[in-house]
Amino acid sequence: MNQKILVIDDERSLLDTMQLILSRAGFTVLTAGDAVEGLKIVKEFENELSLIITDLALPGGFDGINILETVKDIGLDTPVIMITAYGNVEVAVEAMQKGAYNFLTKPVNFKVLIQQAQKAIETASILEENKRLRNEIEYIRTDSYKMVYMSSSIEKLLESAAEIAKTDETVLIIGESGTGKELLARHVLRESNRAGKPFVAFNAAAVSESLMEAELFGYKKGAFTGADRNNPGYIGTAQGGTLFIDEIGEMPLSLQSKLLRFLQSKEYLPVGSSVPVKADVRVIAATNKDLKKETDKGEFRNDLYYRLFVFPLVIPPLRERREDIPVLINHFAEKLSKQYKKPLIVPDKETIKALSKKDWEGNIRELENYMARFILSGGKNILKTGEPALKTDQADDISPLLSFRIGEKTMKEIEKEVILKALKLSGGNKNKAAELLDVSQRTIYRRITEEDI
Repeated sequence: MNQKILVIDDERSLLDTMQLILSRAGFTVLTAGDAVEGLKIVKEFENELSLIITDLALPGGFDGINILETVKDIGLDTPVIMITAYGNVEVAVEAMQKGAYNFLTKPVNFKVLIQQAQKAIETASILEENKRLRNEIEYIRTDSYKMVYMSSSIEKLLESAAEIAKTDETVLIIGESGTGKELLARHVLRESNRAGKPFVAFNAAAVSESLMEAELFGYKKGAFTGADRNNPGYIGTAQGGTLFIDEIGEMPLSLQSKLLRFLQSKEYLPVGSSVPVKADVRVIAATNKDLKKETDKGEFRNDLYYRLFVFPLVIPPLRERREDIPVLINHFAEKLSKQYKKPLIVPDKETIKALSKKDWEGNIRELENYMARFILSGGKNILKTGEPALKTDQADDISPLLSFRIGEKTMKEIEKEVILKALKLSGGNKNKAAELLDVSQRTIYRRITEEDI
């Protein structure tokens, strides 16, 4: 994909030259003339930047080392290359010790700069993949995917999942948001002969239509601007294992036919290639939509629907298996107290009884978020004993009230503010924000991109 590079330098001529050279090399280049402007861009594009190139000496008393430290402090793994006219060993050592990828001196050798930029981005990509694999191993080792339940409905569901896992057929998981569809998909993997092999999750609602094909099927070098090497895509990355496609109902019709071809033949075409690639990948799809209704509306392919519906697994919402709520509360209390390094606090019986009467429209995800607040507040942010059960939309109602005078703000500004409030209320969870606003996840992701939120 087309990588974004941020270049920070107060020497305008050098900044313009680096922008031109790196753009010709296929990168998207953002520029800043000082540290303050640079850090604004870092925060705005923090999840999109592939590399930061910064001068060491910058005006305003804030230098390249400070930028490097700030990038690390906010938790970004974006590689940083330092450039300076003062090429002494001490500064170079300090920069490398603080996490700089490399250290180049002026006058800049642009051929070396391009090589170092490509290597830095490639190295960061490898490190990210290694991190993912380590997390996957830890996930398996700690049995984090184990489903917690008491209900007979979930027990029967897991029995069916175990039987389906013995085959290599496509599986469709149906359930409301927050019911644990990915958890069930991991359970299928654990019970199958692919256990221990890659599990790659692809959220069809989180990727724009223009990028989805390249992300899912990969691309060949030179397929488009910025495609400087072959990319296996999610399918190629899942080779030998399982590809979990979440929110498959959000996949555009143009890609549904290509996915159907892959499900039928195990072959696909990377973007920019005319040679089919074979992949040994099992697909588990999930949706919170009624796909039959979507086919009737022409929003989902009928043939793909029947191809997916061979082995449907339906997860009941939490309100239909209330006996699971007490064990989930205890599970989250133990898990979250360890995660937040807080004393273990468990609600009393009367409180658990009251919580068990709630509808939990956000299902297990909402219950976990509720227990997180309970643990972090020392047990204060919980229903009082004996308090009557509340509907989900009434409990902990801290939704902000918004009011606007006609003509005071544009529709675009109002929409942006509403989305920001929803994101704040949902703790930054884009999927939850979409639920709060009753719009599709794709709409939220698109608006966030368009409005630079």
